Amino acid sequence: MKAGYVEMIVAIADAGSLRAAADRIGKTQPAITKALRNAEEELGDRIFTRAPRGVEPTEIGRAVIARARVIQAELRKLDEEVSQIQGARSGSLHVTVSPLAAVRIVPKVMDRFRRLFPGVHVQIAGGHPPSTTATLRSGDTDIVIGPVPDENERSGLSVRPLLSSPISVITGKGSRYAGATHLAALRDAEWIMIGPRKRIFGIRRDFLRLGLEPPVPVTTSDSITSLLAMIEGSHRVCSFPTLLLEEIEPRWQIVRLPLQDDVTPVEIGLMVRADRPLTPAGRAFVDAVAAQAEKMVASPTDNQ
Repeated sequence: MKAGYVEMIVAIADAGSLRAAADRIGKTQPAITKALRNAEEELGDRIFTRAPRGVEPTEIGRAVIARARVIQAELRKLDEEVSQIQGARSGSLHVTVSPLAAVRIVPKVMDRFRRLFPGVHVQIAGGHPPSTTATLRSGDTDIVIGPVPDENERSGLSVRPLLSSPISVITGKGSRYAGATHLAALRDAEWIMIGPRKRIFGIRRDFLRLGLEPPVPVTTSDSITSLLAMIEGSHRVCSFPTLLLEEIEPRWQIVRLPLQDDVTPVEIGLMVRADRPLTPAGRAFVDAVAAQAEKMVASPTDNQ
């Protein structure tokens, strides 16, 4: 399939109709219709079929569209790379971060990055595994900063370890579990987990190590604010990055449990696609992240 069809296919997929796609990319509808017909003839199958309102992709079409989006993103990155090498300080960068990275890493990184690339648009999104690695592989995200995926989930990714994040267990002030010193006392507690339900519940391995049946979180939340609001003034418990508690504890009616059992820390890393080189702006962002992580490791109690 010709590279020239890529923009047209993505435009139709995004717009949902040939007429809207033509308006979006500045072509006539007959020209779009002809180009789509030619693309489908070259492919040997239909990419779109008629729908009550416009068109919708076929099964093969969905695969073609996904690949076309990656190609389009790479062409855009190619233009940005050349422009930045030539001295331009514009472009775009999509970064997905965990709550710890959002609070303790990204603010200082942006201070340094903006001095080098003041015109680059940086889109920061929150996310948790496994969706973060999925968006990285699809090309929707350039850089992920957060929990390092398991070895069997790293295919096609380049992983740079940054720091080890201790984990505490928190609950509401006045909770019946506030004085718990062992995980065994928390087996019947109502657990909340940061991230989506399909994410692996990290503290389960600590329960298993102690020969305990691990709890199943009945509530999960991508929003730290929502999660803390559910914990405050309640008996609910949650495993939480210790490095975030300095920022959180003064603002919320929560306490960390004085556990004597060891809780496995979470390894935080920076992930990019192994087969997708970063632009100069992307490389500068990565360098700034590594520098900030080194400061945090050297002074873990310093707010930086």
